[in-house]
Amino acid sequence: MKPLLSLLFMITVQASAQDKITNLHTLFDTLSARKDFSGCVLMAENGKVVYEKAIGYADADKGIPLSINTLFELGSVSKQFTAMAIMQLKEQGKLSYDDALGKYFPALLFKGVTIRHLLTHTSGIPDVLGWNKQQLDTSRVNYNADILQKLPQVYDSTIFAPGTLFSYSNTNYLLLAQIVEKVSGEPFPVYMKTHVFIPAGMKRTMVYSRRSAKKTVTDYALSYAWDPRNNKFMEADSMAPGHYNYYLDGIAGPYGISSNVEDLLQWDQALYTEQLVKKATLEEAFTPFHLKDGNAGYGEGADYGFGWILSVDSARGRVTWHSGSWASYTSVMARYTDKHKTIILLSNSEQRQPVMTLMGLVDHILFDTPYTLPEKINLPHSIIVADKQLQTLTGSYKSILVPGMQMLITAKGDRLFAKLSTQASFEIYPSSDTSFFYTIVPATIKFEKETPSAQQKLTLYQNGQEYIMIREHQQ
Repeated sequence: MKPLLSLLFMITVQASAQDKITNLHTLFDTLSARKDFSGCVLMAENGKVVYEKAIGYADADKGIPLSINTLFELGSVSKQFTAMAIMQLKEQGKLSYDDALGKYFPALLFKGVTIRHLLTHTSGIPDVLGWNKQQLDTSRVNYNADILQKLPQVYDSTIFAPGTLFSYSNTNYLLLAQIVEKVSGEPFPVYMKTHVFIPAGMKRTMVYSRRSAKKTVTDYALSYAWDPRNNKFMEADSMAPGHYNYYLDGIAGPYGISSNVEDLLQWDQALYTEQLVKKATLEEAFTPFHLKDGNAGYGEGADYGFGWILSVDSARGRVTWHSGSWASYTSVMARYTDKHKTIILLSNSEQRQPVMTLMGLVDHILFDTPYTLPEKINLPHSIIVADKQLQTLTGSYKSILVPGMQMLITAKGDRLFAKLSTQASFEIYPSSDTSFFYTIVPATIKFEKETPSAQQKLTLYQNGQEYIMIREHQQ
């Protein structure tokens, strides 16, 4: 009887595995047919690839297709690698997580900040991605050293006492990369290649971003953004000249690493071993941090470790993951460490089907739970609005409920731009004379004209929230 039961079990397992592959083919073949995804996907179980596919073009103008080996810019998925470098140096006794930031950068005025605060985004140091021409030279690519030089001129303190709140800030991981250089005596790209990428078996991964690089590499994906004015996808860099993706492109640590799905699977597998650091050191990285009051600071049903978002599910066990976004590249890597399963998605076209949506669908397939094919993304189209009409919308708008929240609306010819608080300025596109939409984020703005009894106002709609702002003065 035992042999028969074993045979039946094997047939059931094989059928289940085959169903997964069939469902994955159905999902990604559908996306490919309707041009609703551009990128690479890889799913693995016990370190072995169950499914992988490349869809779309690395260079659309030249007709060069994506391949499984194509490099993508990882965005914030880079943070886990920077954290690993810090963990290695800590394990070697060259630094402590409780070292004060001032030990490495005496000129910085962030009292009480430690390396641990940087790793867990609890430092209170504001995010450099909010910087513009008021803080630095936006006519050129800036590097870590440029930001480090400007930091004490821009900020004289943290925005909250270190360790008391969670506030995601790319500046934290820029500083960690600089600490790696100071402690190791090696340039950050060299250290990462020598001590992290090569030991992990990552053959093509590098600290590299093509806007700031002095060399070009082969099989590298260009990124594409939807142009609602011309109703077609354009190379992302051509869509936003002078955007922070250009002038902050030389930064490495919080982002700035390029990789492919095959290399990321090698990385995933290395984290089950002691190839890079000892098991105890790894466990600390995957342990949720707690604020000074004992509470977990990340929220949203998850926790944060060292460059990883951490969650626990009754069916899936422990899940460690992170997503990234940079210049229309998007990425996500999820590790189901109790089940030894992995999902990796890399995209070079942000306005197509979101990688987080696809990760959720692949997750359902991976764990044999029901799923529904996503609706096709309807790409927005803009209309032409007269320059004079756009000028009537310009000015400085201030929130009536959120302290410090303000929106600067400017016009350049027949284009309108919106700058929220300290963020960069982004073009918004008209769907009517008074309604506009972003392409960089799912958000819209609706203007209400001034009347004899009411000031002109706008409403920002984003993430299910409405933010009403009153115009203080016109430009």
